[in-house]
Amino acid sequence: MKTKILATASIVALMSAAPAYSETAKTEDNTSKEMTQEVKEGWDKTKEATKEAAEETAEATKEAYRDLKEFVFNENDDMLDIKDVQINPRTMATGIIGEPAYNSEEERVGVIQDVILDQDGKAVLVVVGDGDFFGLGKLAAFDYDSMVRMNADGDVIMPITEGAIERATEFTYDKDSTNDKVRMIPNSGYSVEKLLDAKLVNVKGESMGDVEDITFKDGKASQLVVGVDKILGLGGEELSLPYDTAKIVQVEDEYEYQLTEKKASLISNYKSSPTN
Repeated sequence: MKTKILATASIVALMSAAPAYSETAKTEDNTSKEMTQEVKEGWDKTKEATKEAAEETAEATKEAYRDLKEFVFNENDDMLDIKDVQINPRTMATGIIGEPAYNSEEERVGVIQDVILDQDGKAVLVVVGDGDFFGLGKLAAFDYDSMVRMNADGDVIMPITEGAIERATEFTYDKDSTNDKVRMIPNSGYSVEKLLDAKLVNVKGESMGDVEDITFKDGKASQLVVGVDKILGLGGEELSLPYDTAKIVQVEDEYEYQLTEKKASLISNYKSSPTN
């Protein structure tokens, strides 16, 4: 019997039960009080909208799930269980990044450009752009709890206006920036957009597959979706691994998810098995 990894919608899964991020920015946003009031008012307006979304979730999530093989390791890494799972695309990074964000008045306020994780995989910031996905508009980062829900149509709902993005301190990925008028990515922060370009490797740095997606649950990265034995993105299959199965290793300006020798061996044995 197939196990289903379910969530009401991607932002519901991503944003539920998440504490505010307390990383100190290089400079305090002088509009923080105004922003706080606007977010509070937005919360009040969205209460009914999110209630309706929850009631309609069962119908809204009847879409194509992705069928994957989920690998489960024990504490000693010496035992492996493989389960057939179905993952809702709305719980995945590719179902969040690049999607428009709306407020409770159904006004488009921006586009979700990125999600920033801490070293434990917890989502701490959401990066929103005021232009389109390929545009060169301003980027602003909001603390995790500034996000709200998705409605039954899968639209991201935020309790802010487009003007709030325009007034917010600009966000930069440059951790060495000397500009005191920007909000920098935390030193311990990881861009999900960049992590989607990572490879899964063994302890020798040999590639075992490409990270194709990251799923979210209860405010944290939950699963790595890895494509193996693919040629130019075709063929092969997709495997799902618990997010904490591999550790992030930085190689120059790129990231890799590194497996222990034992875990890498178990996956390699599965790939080479004639019954696979």
